[in-house]
Amino acid sequence: MKKLLLLLISIMFIAGSINYLQAQAFVGSDACKVCHSEKYGLWVDSGHPYKFTVINDGQPPVYPPEAINFQGQWMDSLGDGTQTWTDIAGVIGGYGWKARFVGQDGHLVGTAGAISSDGVGHNQFNFYGGVDYGWVDYHPTDEKIYNYGCFKCHTTGGDTLGTWLPANPTLGSFTEEGIGCESCHGPGGDHIGGPTKENIDRVYEFAHQDNAIGGLQIGDDIILPDPDQNRVNFLCGTCHNRDYKNPINSSSGFIKHHEQWDEFTHTDHFEHDMDCLTCHDPHTRTIWDGDGITKECGSCHSEQVAVTNHGASATCIDCHMPYAAKSGTQRGQSGYVGDVRSHLFTITVDTASMFTEDGAWVKDDETREASLSPAYSCLGCHNNDPDDNIPDKTLEQAVADAEDMHEPTFIAQQKDLVLGVYPNPSTGAVKISFTLSFSQNVSVEVFNSSGQLVYNANDVSSAPGMQLIVWDRTSNTGADVLPGYYLVKVSAGNLTSVQKVILMN
Repeated sequence: MKKLLLLLISIMFIAGSINYLQAQAFVGSDACKVCHSEKYGLWVDSGHPYKFTVINDGQPPVYPPEAINFQGQWMDSLGDGTQTWTDIAGVIGGYGWKARFVGQDGHLVGTAGAISSDGVGHNQFNFYGGVDYGWVDYHPTDEKIYNYGCFKCHTTGGDTLGTWLPANPTLGSFTEEGIGCESCHGPGGDHIGGPTKENIDRVYEFAHQDNAIGGLQIGDDIILPDPDQNRVNFLCGTCHNRDYKNPINSSSGFIKHHEQWDEFTHTDHFEHDMDCLTCHDPHTRTIWDGDGITKECGSCHSEQVAVTNHGASATCIDCHMPYAAKSGTQRGQSGYVGDVRSHLFTITVDTASMFTEDGAWVKDDETREASLSPAYSCLGCHNNDPDDNIPDKTLEQAVADAEDMHEPTFIAQQKDLVLGVYPNPSTGAVKISFTLSFSQNVSVEVFNSSGQLVYNANDVSSAPGMQLIVWDRTSNTGADVLPGYYLVKVSAGNLTSVQKVILMN
């Protein structure tokens, strides 16, 4: 009875969403540019517009200059090698990770038996990070059709009715190629006619027409779309998941792509009511050195940032957001580096696999919470390239070294780096002393109580024995720092030591 009731409710919500779409008109992102030119410019420079590109008159697509995608090679050996741009109806992706190609009949080129002479599909070209990873075989003998089930998340205003390609009348249709403004803010017809805050959605909550549960499921709870709410996590979760439920799908030793929402819902960040906007600017890219990340980890985790028993080269996301997911490419030699950063954050420090026995899911039960393994957080750097000057480790060594990574007691056990900060409290300059057992480069960093870096001196060459650095209490910009509580962090190789200092007037 409960399942039947949920099904009926879901059907009602889907029907309501369809009626809402019919009542509103999609006008296209260019219409938004008139009043929102700054946001429009950021959006154009992001990856969202290029999730799907329709090919017109046999002309290849145009991508922003930062996207190093080796486009000139695409038609050389796609499928059976005979294709030209006139045979292509659209390109899926092509901006950040990979590219697939839709033929004029709506089928993905190189699938459904149309394979090249050497027996592979040559239907997906991988290039993450500006590296040519070449062609791979994406289900070459399966029938892959680019219909609503695919483009619902790659285009704007998707519908199961009609077709976007005349040669195949059953594909479904969309109003704009790529993910446009109205994908996130809803149909803009009324807003264009008379702009008000009330006739456009800040966050467009809707359910896809083939979403059988009508919303997003977390555990036993189904969250349904509510046009009167502005839940960013619901909007982003509508596409950044695989099946509208939050178990984390995996395959071949990696989390699958489109799993960011599933991962995030298992974190303390989600439990503490954070959403995607807490760290992301949704209009700005993160890949290709974009500025889409708006918050540093240290703004909330100042103590962990200040006390990190690791070499200075590692960042928070290197360990807590490793490339444990894969969209197209497995990189390096360790077997633990994909091309999508995980959003699980938590690391369980043991040698056990983070995946279920069959490899289909990230494990999340009474024996292990959904979390990262040191295999991905550590060996992704420490066992990935013999020529990168990063010491190789076994998994057992990585686990041992990761214990108490953010604990001051761990630092006290390291006898090669002894730190002194005086006078403390200080009304003037601060003397920072440390002792080394051998000559090496040292970095000195000073953080305020919010975890923000106010001063740093990198690559300070120091001889063995006691050394002294005097900090004149000015920031990197030359301004005097305010009185208060600060953390002085000294790093030398893999050793780090931290001490508190109080600055007074």
